Amino acid sequence: MKIFYLTELLSPYRVEWMNMLCDGNEVLACYMTAGEKTRDDRWLADKKPRFKTKQVKMSSALRGMPSREFLSEVKSSDFDIYLIDGYSSPTKLKVIRALLRRNKRVFINIDGIDVWRQKSRSDVIKDHIKKRVYRSGACFLCGSRIAADSVKKGGADEKRVFVHPFTSMHTEDIISYEQKAELQRACKQKLDRENHKLALAVGRFIPLKRYDCLIRAWKDMPADRFLYIIGGGTERKNYEALIKELGVKNIELIDFMLPKQLEDYFRAADLFVHTSETETWGLVFNEAMASACPVIATNRCVGAVELVTDGEEGYLVDVGDEKALREAMEKILGDDELRQKMMKNAAERIQGYTYENLAAQHLKIFRDAIAETTQH
Repeated sequence: MKIFYLTELLSPYRVEWMNMLCDGNEVLACYMTAGEKTRDDRWLADKKPRFKTKQVKMSSALRGMPSREFLSEVKSSDFDIYLIDGYSSPTKLKVIRALLRRNKRVFINIDGIDVWRQKSRSDVIKDHIKKRVYRSGACFLCGSRIAADSVKKGGADEKRVFVHPFTSMHTEDIISYEQKAELQRACKQKLDRENHKLALAVGRFIPLKRYDCLIRAWKDMPADRFLYIIGGGTERKNYEALIKELGVKNIELIDFMLPKQLEDYFRAADLFVHTSETETWGLVFNEAMASACPVIATNRCVGAVELVTDGEEGYLVDVGDEKALREAMEKILGDDELRQKMMKNAAERIQGYTYENLAAQHLKIFRDAIAETTQH
Protein backbone atom coordinates (compact mmCIF):
# COMPACT_ATOMS: atom_id res chain seq x y z
CA MET A 1 0.00 0.00 0.00
CA LYS A 2 1.25 3.49 -0.87
CA ILE A 3 0.34 6.19 1.67
CA PHE A 4 0.73 9.95 1.28
CA TYR A 5 0.68 11.90 4.54
CA LEU A 6 0.48 15.69 4.91
CA THR A 7 1.02 17.32 8.30
CA GLU A 8 2.01 20.64 9.83
CA LEU A 9 4.83 19.28 11.97
CA LEU A 10 6.46 15.86 12.34
CA SER A 11 5.92 15.66 16.09
CA PRO A 12 7.21 12.57 17.95
CA TYR A 13 3.89 10.73 18.22
CA ARG A 14 3.15 11.34 14.53
CA VAL A 15 6.54 9.95 13.56
CA GLU A 16 6.05 6.84 15.69
CA TRP A 17 2.55 6.33 14.31
CA MET A 18 3.84 6.59 10.73
CA ASN A 19 6.70 4.23 11.60
CA MET A 20 4.08 1.65 12.53
CA LEU A 21 2.14 2.23 9.30
CA CYS A 22 5.20 1.91 7.08
CA ASP A 23 5.85 -1.74 7.99
CA GLY A 24 5.25 -3.42 4.62
CA ASN A 25 3.89 -0.20 3.13
CA GLU A 26 5.40 2.79 1.31
CA VAL A 27 4.91 6.09 3.15
CA LEU A 28 5.76 9.64 2.08
CA ALA A 29 5.24 12.25 4.81
CA CYS A 30 5.18 15.90 3.75
CA TYR A 31 5.48 18.50 6.51
CA MET A 32 5.06 22.30 6.42
CA THR A 33 7.15 23.45 9.40
CA ALA A 34 10.38 22.04 10.82
CA GLY A 35 10.03 23.31 14.40
CA GLU A 36 7.90 24.99 17.04
CA LYS A 37 9.00 28.02 19.07
CA THR A 38 7.42 26.94 22.36
CA ARG A 39 8.88 23.41 22.23
CA ASP A 40 12.27 22.19 23.35
CA ASP A 41 14.27 21.00 20.29
CA ARG A 42 14.84 17.63 21.99
CA TRP A 43 11.09 16.99 21.84
CA LEU A 44 11.17 16.90 18.03
CA ALA A 45 14.38 14.88 17.91
CA ASP A 46 12.99 12.15 20.17
CA LYS A 47 11.70 9.91 17.34
CA LYS A 48 13.42 9.08 14.03
CA PRO A 49 11.31 8.42 10.91
CA ARG A 50 11.71 5.14 9.03
CA PHE A 51 9.77 6.53 6.06
CA LYS A 52 10.42 9.12 3.38
CA THR A 53 9.93 12.75 4.41
CA LYS A 54 9.75 15.96 2.42
CA GLN A 55 9.19 19.58 3.42
CA VAL A 56 6.37 21.29 1.55
CA LYS A 57 7.55 24.07 -0.74
CA MET A 58 5.44 27.12 0.02
CA SER A 59 4.41 29.93 -2.33
CA SER A 60 6.75 32.93 -2.31
CA ALA A 61 3.90 35.22 -3.40
CA LEU A 62 0.91 33.95 -1.37
CA ARG A 63 1.49 33.58 2.36
CA GLY A 64 0.37 30.25 3.82
CA MET A 65 -0.28 28.69 0.41
CA PRO A 66 1.59 25.77 -1.19
CA SER A 67 3.70 26.40 -4.24
CA ARG A 68 2.33 25.49 -7.67
CA GLU A 69 5.15 22.99 -7.97
CA PHE A 70 4.07 21.11 -4.82
CA LEU A 71 0.39 21.13 -5.82
CA SER A 72 1.28 19.84 -9.25
CA GLU A 73 3.28 16.98 -7.71
CA VAL A 74 0.38 16.02 -5.43
CA LYS A 75 -2.16 16.14 -8.26
CA SER A 76 -0.04 13.90 -10.49
CA SER A 77 0.91 11.46 -7.71
CA ASP A 78 -0.52 7.96 -7.50
CA PHE A 79 -0.95 6.82 -3.89
CA ASP A 80 -3.55 4.36 -2.63
CA ILE A 81 -4.36 6.52 0.39
CA TYR A 82 -4.06 10.26 0.98
CA LEU A 83 -4.00 11.08 4.68
CA ILE A 84 -4.27 14.77 5.59
CA ASP A 85 -3.62 15.79 9.18
CA GLY A 86 -6.53 18.16 9.78
CA TYR A 87 -7.85 20.99 7.63
CA SER A 88 -6.69 24.05 9.59
CA SER A 89 -4.47 25.66 6.96
CA PRO A 90 -4.91 26.94 3.39
CA THR A 91 -2.35 24.37 2.21
CA LYS A 92 -4.33 21.45 3.62
CA LEU A 93 -7.62 22.78 2.26
CA LYS A 94 -6.07 23.30 -1.17
CA VAL A 95 -4.64 19.76 -1.22
CA ILE A 96 -7.91 18.19 0.02
CA ARG A 97 -9.89 19.98 -2.66
CA ALA A 98 -7.45 19.03 -5.43
CA LEU A 99 -7.42 15.37 -4.43
CA LEU A 100 -11.20 15.03 -4.11
CA ARG A 101 -11.64 16.56 -7.56
CA ARG A 102 -9.53 13.66 -8.86
CA ASN A 103 -11.58 11.10 -6.92
CA LYS A 104 -8.67 10.11 -4.69
CA ARG A 105 -9.17 8.25 -1.39
CA VAL A 106 -8.85 11.12 1.08
CA PHE A 107 -8.77 10.61 4.84
CA ILE A 108 -8.70 13.62 7.14
CA ASN A 109 -7.15 12.94 10.53
CA ILE A 110 -8.64 14.81 13.49
CA ASP A 111 -6.57 14.01 16.58
CA GLY A 112 -8.37 16.50 18.79
CA ILE A 113 -10.93 19.25 18.76
CA ASP A 114 -11.84 22.26 20.90
CA VAL A 115 -15.62 22.31 21.23
CA TRP A 116 -15.68 24.65 24.24
CA ARG A 117 -13.86 27.69 22.85
CA GLN A 118 -15.96 30.83 22.81
CA LYS A 119 -16.99 31.75 19.27
CA SER A 120 -15.73 34.93 17.63
CA ARG A 121 -16.85 36.70 14.45
CA SER A 122 -14.14 34.99 12.42
CA ASP A 123 -15.57 31.62 13.48
CA VAL A 124 -18.57 32.17 11.21
CA ILE A 125 -16.26 31.85 8.21
CA LYS A 126 -14.38 28.95 9.82
CA ASP A 127 -17.61 27.10 10.53
CA HIS A 128 -18.65 27.53 6.90
CA ILE A 129 -15.31 26.04 5.77
CA LYS A 130 -15.66 23.17 8.25
CA LYS A 131 -19.11 22.25 6.94
CA ARG A 132 -17.83 22.26 3.37
CA VAL A 133 -14.98 19.94 4.41
CA TYR A 134 -17.31 17.64 6.37
CA ARG A 135 -19.67 17.32 3.41
CA SER A 136 -16.90 16.99 0.84
CA GLY A 137 -16.91 13.21 0.54
CA ALA A 138 -13.66 12.68 2.46
CA CYS A 139 -13.38 10.14 5.28
CA PHE A 140 -12.56 11.22 8.84
CA LEU A 141 -10.29 9.51 11.37
CA CYS A 142 -11.18 10.91 14.80
CA GLY A 143 -9.18 10.51 17.99
CA SER A 144 -12.25 10.87 20.22
CA ARG A 145 -16.00 10.41 20.26
CA ILE A 146 -16.28 14.15 20.90
CA ALA A 147 -14.49 14.87 17.60
CA ALA A 148 -16.52 12.24 15.74
CA ASP A 149 -19.82 13.65 17.03
CA SER A 150 -18.78 17.16 16.02
CA VAL A 151 -17.84 16.02 12.51
CA LYS A 152 -21.13 14.13 12.05
CA LYS A 153 -23.11 17.07 13.42
CA GLY A 154 -21.37 19.24 10.81
CA GLY A 155 -22.77 17.10 8.02
CA ALA A 156 -20.29 14.26 7.44
CA ASP A 157 -21.65 10.90 6.32
CA GLU A 158 -21.73 8.66 9.41
CA LYS A 159 -20.31 5.75 7.38
CA ARG A 160 -17.21 7.86 6.62
CA VAL A 161 -16.42 8.74 10.25
CA PHE A 162 -14.14 6.43 12.25
CA VAL A 163 -13.01 6.65 15.89
CA HIS A 164 -9.56 5.32 16.79
CA PRO A 165 -7.55 5.05 20.05
CA PHE A 166 -5.42 8.22 19.97
CA THR A 167 -2.17 7.57 21.81
CA SER A 168 1.56 8.04 22.29
CA MET A 169 2.19 4.66 23.92
CA HIS A 170 3.37 1.23 22.81
CA THR A 171 1.82 -1.85 24.43
CA GLU A 172 5.04 -2.43 26.38
CA ASP A 173 4.83 1.10 27.86
CA ILE A 174 1.60 0.37 29.75
CA ILE A 175 2.01 -1.16 33.19
CA SER A 176 -0.67 -3.11 35.04
CA TYR A 177 -2.19 -2.20 38.38
CA GLU A 178 -0.36 -5.19 39.87
CA GLN A 179 2.99 -3.85 38.62
CA LYS A 180 2.35 -0.36 39.96
CA ALA A 181 3.07 -1.01 43.66
CA GLU A 182 6.55 -2.48 43.14
CA LEU A 183 7.56 0.04 40.47
CA GLN A 184 6.19 2.94 42.51
CA ARG A 185 8.18 1.92 45.56
CA ALA A 186 11.41 1.68 43.55
CA CYS A 187 10.84 4.98 41.73
CA LYS A 188 10.00 6.86 44.93
CA GLN A 189 13.26 5.60 46.43
CA LYS A 190 15.09 6.77 43.32
CA LEU A 191 13.58 10.25 43.75
CA ASP A 192 14.20 10.16 47.51
CA ARG A 193 10.47 10.53 48.17
CA GLU A 194 9.67 7.20 49.89
CA ASN A 195 7.65 8.90 52.62
CA HIS A 196 5.62 11.21 50.39
CA LYS A 197 2.34 11.01 48.54
CA LEU A 198 3.32 12.38 45.12
CA ALA A 199 1.28 14.54 42.75
CA LEU A 200 2.61 15.22 39.25
CA ALA A 201 1.84 17.79 36.54
CA VAL A 202 3.55 17.67 33.12
CA GLY A 203 3.26 20.34 30.42
CA ARG A 204 4.81 23.51 29.09
CA PHE A 205 5.04 26.46 31.47
CA ILE A 206 2.71 28.70 29.46
CA PRO A 207 -0.41 30.67 30.54
CA LEU A 208 -2.78 28.16 28.90
CA LYS A 209 -1.80 25.43 31.37
CA ARG A 210 -2.91 27.49 34.43
CA TYR A 211 -0.31 26.04 36.79
CA ASP A 212 -0.75 29.17 38.90
CA CYS A 213 -4.14 27.69 39.92
CA LEU A 214 -2.46 24.40 40.82
CA ILE A 215 0.20 26.14 42.92
CA ARG A 216 -2.43 28.14 44.84
CA ALA A 217 -4.58 25.03 45.34
CA TRP A 218 -1.52 23.17 46.68
CA LYS A 219 -0.82 25.82 49.34
CA ASP A 220 -0.87 24.38 52.90
CA MET A 221 -0.86 20.77 51.72
CA PRO A 222 0.61 18.55 54.47
CA ALA A 223 4.40 18.19 54.48
CA ASP A 224 4.19 14.47 53.61
CA ARG A 225 2.76 15.36 50.18
CA PHE A 226 4.91 16.62 47.33
CA LEU A 227 4.13 18.14 43.94
CA TYR A 228 6.34 18.00 40.86
CA ILE A 229 5.52 20.34 37.96
CA ILE A 230 7.62 19.38 34.93
CA GLY A 231 7.85 21.12 31.57
CA GLY A 232 9.79 24.38 31.44
CA GLY A 233 8.85 27.52 29.58
CA THR A 234 8.14 31.23 29.66
CA GLU A 235 6.09 31.22 32.88
CA ARG A 236 8.75 29.65 35.09
CA LYS A 237 9.78 32.92 36.79
CA ASN A 238 6.15 33.77 37.49
CA TYR A 239 5.58 30.35 39.08
CA GLU A 240 8.74 30.69 41.16
CA ALA A 241 7.61 34.11 42.39
CA LEU A 242 4.15 32.74 43.28
CA ILE A 243 5.64 29.79 45.18
CA LYS A 244 7.88 32.17 47.13
CA GLU A 245 5.00 34.57 47.84
CA LEU A 246 2.80 31.75 49.16
CA GLY A 247 5.64 30.20 51.13
CA VAL A 248 5.06 26.73 49.66
CA LYS A 249 7.91 24.32 50.38
CA ASN A 250 6.68 21.00 49.00
CA ILE A 251 6.73 21.88 45.27
CA GLU A 252 9.53 21.46 42.75
CA LEU A 253 9.58 22.96 39.25
CA ILE A 254 11.59 20.97 36.71
CA ASP A 255 12.40 21.91 33.11
CA PHE A 256 11.65 19.81 30.00
CA MET A 257 12.30 16.07 30.12
CA LEU A 258 12.14 13.42 27.41
CA PRO A 259 9.52 10.66 27.85
CA LYS A 260 12.11 8.13 29.04
CA GLN A 261 13.28 10.56 31.73
CA LEU A 262 9.68 11.19 32.81
CA GLU A 263 8.98 7.50 33.28
CA ASP A 264 10.24 7.42 36.90
CA TYR A 265 8.04 10.39 37.83
CA PHE A 266 4.89 8.90 36.30
CA ARG A 267 5.49 5.55 37.97
CA ALA A 268 6.27 7.17 41.32
CA ALA A 269 3.17 9.38 41.21
CA ASP A 270 0.05 8.76 43.28
CA LEU A 271 -1.86 11.34 41.25
CA PHE A 272 -1.62 13.23 37.95
CA VAL A 273 -3.05 16.77 37.75
CA HIS A 274 -3.74 18.86 34.64
CA THR A 275 -5.21 22.36 35.01
CA SER A 276 -5.19 23.55 31.39
CA GLU A 277 -7.84 25.95 30.06
CA THR A 278 -8.32 23.59 27.14
CA GLU A 279 -6.68 20.66 25.35
CA THR A 280 -7.72 19.31 21.96
CA TRP A 281 -6.58 15.99 23.45
CA GLY A 282 -3.57 15.96 25.83
CA LEU A 283 -1.35 12.90 25.41
CA VAL A 284 -0.07 13.34 28.98
CA PHE A 285 -3.34 11.69 30.08
CA ASN A 286 -2.37 8.54 28.18
CA GLU A 287 1.10 8.65 29.70
CA ALA A 288 -0.22 9.10 33.24
CA MET A 289 -2.83 6.35 33.00
CA ALA A 290 -0.28 4.04 31.38
CA SER A 291 1.50 4.29 34.75
CA ALA A 292 -1.74 3.60 36.65
CA CYS A 293 -2.12 7.19 37.85
CA PRO A 294 -5.53 8.60 38.81
CA VAL A 295 -6.18 11.84 36.92
CA ILE A 296 -7.59 15.19 37.99
CA ALA A 297 -8.16 17.46 34.99
CA THR A 298 -10.26 20.37 33.88
CA ASN A 299 -13.43 19.46 32.00
CA ARG A 300 -12.26 21.21 28.83
CA CYS A 301 -9.55 18.70 28.04
CA VAL A 302 -10.81 16.28 25.38
CA GLY A 303 -8.45 13.47 26.42
CA ALA A 304 -9.58 13.64 30.04
CA VAL A 305 -13.28 13.84 29.12
CA GLU A 306 -12.78 10.84 26.83
CA LEU A 307 -10.75 8.71 29.25
CA VAL A 308 -11.87 9.73 32.74
CA THR A 309 -15.27 8.99 34.23
CA ASP A 310 -15.69 11.35 37.17
CA GLY A 311 -15.17 9.39 40.38
CA GLU A 312 -13.81 6.30 38.61
CA GLU A 313 -10.37 7.04 37.08
CA GLY A 314 -10.16 10.44 38.76
CA TYR A 315 -12.09 13.71 38.79
CA LEU A 316 -13.01 16.45 36.31
CA VAL A 317 -13.19 20.04 37.62
CA ASP A 318 -14.09 23.42 36.16
CA VAL A 319 -11.28 25.58 34.75
CA GLY A 320 -9.90 27.88 37.45
CA ASP A 321 -11.92 26.32 40.29
CA GLU A 322 -9.14 26.12 42.87
CA LYS A 323 -11.47 24.99 45.66
CA ALA A 324 -12.74 21.99 43.66
CA LEU A 325 -9.20 21.20 42.56
CA ARG A 326 -7.96 21.25 46.16
CA GLU A 327 -10.83 19.05 47.35
CA ALA A 328 -10.25 16.52 44.56
CA MET A 329 -6.52 16.30 45.34
CA GLU A 330 -7.23 15.87 49.06
CA LYS A 331 -9.77 13.11 48.36
CA ILE A 332 -7.37 11.02 46.29
CA LEU A 333 -4.19 11.61 48.29
CA GLY A 334 -5.96 11.24 51.65
CA ASP A 335 -7.94 8.07 50.96
CA ASP A 336 -5.79 4.98 50.29
CA GLU A 337 -8.75 2.78 49.34
CA LEU A 338 -10.15 5.32 46.86
CA ARG A 339 -6.71 5.95 45.35
CA GLN A 340 -6.04 2.25 44.82
CA LYS A 341 -9.44 1.82 43.18
CA MET A 342 -8.73 4.71 40.83
CA MET A 343 -5.24 3.39 40.03
CA LYS A 344 -6.77 0.05 39.04
CA ASN A 345 -9.47 1.73 36.95
CA ALA A 346 -6.94 4.01 35.19
CA ALA A 347 -4.69 1.05 34.31
CA GLU A 348 -7.65 -0.89 32.90
CA ARG A 349 -9.12 2.07 30.99
CA ILE A 350 -5.94 2.83 29.03
CA GLN A 351 -5.47 -0.76 27.80
CA GLY A 352 -5.88 -0.74 24.03
CA TYR A 353 -4.72 2.86 23.60
CA THR A 354 -1.51 1.75 21.88
CA TYR A 355 0.37 2.48 18.67
CA GLU A 356 -0.12 -1.16 17.73
CA ASN A 357 -3.93 -0.87 17.89
CA LEU A 358 -3.85 2.57 16.29
CA ALA A 359 -1.87 1.30 13.30
CA ALA A 360 -3.92 -1.91 12.97
CA GLN A 361 -7.21 0.01 12.92
CA HIS A 362 -5.95 2.51 10.36
CA LEU A 363 -4.60 -0.18 8.05
CA LYS A 364 -7.89 -2.10 8.20
CA ILE A 365 -9.86 1.06 7.39
CA PHE A 366 -7.51 1.82 4.48
CA ARG A 367 -7.67 -1.73 3.10
CA ASP A 368 -11.48 -1.76 3.34
CA ALA A 369 -11.63 1.56 1.45
CA ILE A 370 -9.36 0.24 -1.30
CA ALA A 371 -11.39 -2.98 -1.57
CA GLU A 372 -14.66 -1.04 -1.74
CA THR A 373 -13.56 1.29 -4.53
CA THR A 374 -11.94 -1.59 -6.44
CA GLN A 375 -15.23 -3.54 -6.39
CA HIS A 376 -17.06 -0.52 -7.77
